[in-house]
Amino acid sequence: MDVNYVLYGEEAALIRKKISNIAKKASLATDRISTYDALQTPLKVVLEDVSTMPFFEENKMVVVMNCTFLSSKDTTGYALDALLTYLRDPLPSTILILCCECAKLDQRKRVVKEIVSCCESMVCSRISDHDKETVIKDLIREHNIKIDQEALQLLVQRLPLDVGIIEKEIEKLCLYGNKIHVDEVRHLTIRALEDNVFDLADALLMHRMQKAFALWKDLDAQQIDPIFLIATLASQFRFLFQVKTLMNKGMTKNNIKDVLGAHPYRVQVSMNQCRNLSASLLLENLKKLADLDQSIKSGRVDKKQGFEIYLLKTSCPRKNI
Repeated sequence: MDVNYVLYGEEAALIRKKISNIAKKASLATDRISTYDALQTPLKVVLEDVSTMPFFEENKMVVVMNCTFLSSKDTTGYALDALLTYLRDPLPSTILILCCECAKLDQRKRVVKEIVSCCESMVCSRISDHDKETVIKDLIREHNIKIDQEALQLLVQRLPLDVGIIEKEIEKLCLYGNKIHVDEVRHLTIRALEDNVFDLADALLMHRMQKAFALWKDLDAQQIDPIFLIATLASQFRFLFQVKTLMNKGMTKNNIKDVLGAHPYRVQVSMNQCRNLSASLLLENLKKLADLDQSIKSGRVDKKQGFEIYLLKTSCPRKNI
């Protein structure tokens, strides 16, 4: 069994899950796991622990978080040669796990490359849309929840690409019961930012001014920057334009899903949304957003005021505004 591990990536929840899996594989109880923070604990303390035989047990685990010395920005001040000396000849009874929340390891450094060569490395990257569905299904299975297909599709569409949030939302559904339907998902789980932006785009296209401003008020209360909203709205209108263009070519939902690489639920909802809209209208909205973005970034328009004027002009059914 490997005794040295390097876990890295931007997904903290996956790092925690990997640690738990390693402990489970080694049949380690939580009281046999020591956790240190490399930003607060001297390396000498860590090395003393890993070099000490466990009392009354066959093995133990030492986890070191925030090992930024593995990344391009080392903020630990660790003397890595001392760590490398231990890794080359580790105590067989101690499992050492070095964790770093970074996109990639800085193997340009000789010592980092050597540390990695002495360990089993596991990457914990942010999940993709496809991975998200797999993670949700696995968690549902682990918690012995029964969920109908419509509820599952809504859950996949609604939850963000964040394993930590996904875990918390699944645990919340567990507290409700072991049979989940679409109403439970709709009322008990969070709405991702993308959901609010989707609804905002729908309100604009359907000229529902009151709803558009209510959604904007909620987003503003969350301190969402209008420039970010402009970019996210533009992405949604662009997706709708692509869906509409492919629909005009006679493509089915499955065809569109394959061409755009999107989740089938998002494709289905978008097809319903733009069924009675023209491609030219969607392009017109994209141009409005591009013009607004340019006006804000050039300093000609205040971003909040400019965004609200855009909402008013776009959502109001009266053409003379």
